[in-house]
Amino acid sequence: MQPALYFILLVIFILSFIVITKTVYNRKSIPCMTGMMIAMTMGMSVGLTLGVIFGIMFSGNLFMSTILGMIVGMVIGFLSGIPVSLMAVLDGFLSGIMGGLMGAMLGEMITPEYHDAMIKIIFVIFFATLLILLHMIQNHVKTNVESVVNHPFLLVILFGLVFIIFNQLGAVF
Repeated sequence: MQPALYFILLVIFILSFIVITKTVYNRKSIPCMTGMMIAMTMGMSVGLTLGVIFGIMFSGNLFMSTILGMIVGMVIGFLSGIPVSLMAVLDGFLSGIMGGLMGAMLGEMITPEYHDAMIKIIFVIFFATLLILLHMIQNHVKTNVESVVNHPFLLVILFGLVFIIFNQLGAVF
């Protein structure tokens, strides 16, 4: 596996951990509808991203890539919804199934010369979505102290920095 793929997997793990941890820690101040959105976004985005990667890794074995993509998406969606409500658990669980299915099919259907481009596009969408999700969670947390960390400009800088680092790592597969 290439360093770029390790980077993608590490960022997915770290951002998923941060979002789930922030959801657990702030569960009292997160409304049910926001919790449902968190669980759906996490299940779908992680399932889709890893489904594409599994679809490419297990090219020719759609069953294996679909099952792996669905399992990862379901687990992340489930864990994201637990702190909020049963509705959020169900939303995250089902979104994870759908994301894993779609990602595996997409990864399987893409011709080999577009594998790297597709993974990079899906990862950029994943990263941007999770940064917006983190900002949304932070907006629901009631704090008396305004911080630079809460400013959206920091998210733009972080997005640009990760995008530059990601492009310098070279090919994914």
